[in-house]
Amino acid sequence: MTAFMTMYNFTAIVSMFPTENGGRKTPVYDHYRPSFSFATVKQFSGEVSFPDLEEVKPGSTTNAVVKLLPSRNIRQHLKKGDPFTILEGNKIVGTGVIQTIQQEKHLPV
Repeated sequence: MTAFMTMYNFTAIVSMFPTENGGRKTPVYDHYRPSFSFATVKQFSGEVSFPDLEEVKPGSTTNAVVKLLPSRNIRQHLKKGDPFTILEGNKIVGTGVIQTIQQEKHLPV
């Protein structure tokens, strides 16, 4: 049996929490690298790009492109409508909902 690492690229609507609700104090920019959680306690690393904006301020909602780094621990198949949380360490700083899966790859390890 071959083990695989799974990688996802998808578009999402992302909402950053306002500072007064535990969000960041400063904006985020293209190639922002938080962690993500998809209805599990496991966190996955990735990168967020914002095609329509130069910066996203706390309390804002926008469209984003998310690229998850390959991981052996992503066991579920992500799909449109799946919610996720955006984390910095153990602190939740935002949420999102997948709009479209652009690419799903299974890489042998």
